[in-house]
Amino acid sequence: MNRFEDKIAIVTGAASGIGRATADRLRSEGGTVVGIDRDPVDDVDLAIQLDLLDLDAIAPTVAQVVDAYGRIDVLCNIAGIGHFARDEDETPEAWNRVIGVNLTGTFFMSQACLPHLLESEGNIVNTASTAGTNAQPWSSVYSASKGGVIALTQTMAITNGRSGIRVNCIAPGGVETPIAGQFAVPEGIDLTIMDRILPFHRPAQPFELAAAFAFLASDDASYCNGIVLRVDGGMQA
Repeated sequence: MNRFEDKIAIVTGAASGIGRATADRLRSEGGTVVGIDRDPVDDVDLAIQLDLLDLDAIAPTVAQVVDAYGRIDVLCNIAGIGHFARDEDETPEAWNRVIGVNLTGTFFMSQACLPHLLESEGNIVNTASTAGTNAQPWSSVYSASKGGVIALTQTMAITNGRSGIRVNCIAPGGVETPIAGQFAVPEGIDLTIMDRILPFHRPAQPFELAAAFAFLASDDASYCNGIVLRVDGGMQA
């Protein structure tokens, strides 16, 4: 398939995990991919290092992409962080960092790309989580950030849909990625509660999520707007 031939796609979180796999998938289908991450990114057409907490650097980063290629057709907001914590142990610093990357960074990347996506009638695919669609223990800040991504996705889809832009999001369940290592279980908790968030039969692999991102970002999903595509192997069925 060459669904992204002549298209310019930005993928955040492209250094590893789902972002890495999505960048590979879009390139394999003919896309020109700009990989953005706070860590170095390999095997993309243009790599840019950016920490999404640095909001002042987002607009210049997008301008760099437009200067290089003249347009933007797809934005995949995949960069994310998270952790488990007892509610009584959560700190303002940790809360602000997770919200800042997962939700605030997603919005301001979208905002910076929006004029160019309006021109190309492009689309945005955000990253939610089953933590945002269903309760997940010890995840108040992560769940709040991903629930916010869902609300943001739906609102932007309605606000901009008549201008030709689609905005959708994917809600992964458990995936074997580096971010999974950030979720250390608090000491002394009731481990039976973990049963509600365990994968149905196995965790997903990043390439399986990349296929879903490629679908929603492509013209095959031309009538999908404002949807939350859960990719969790039946965990929340």
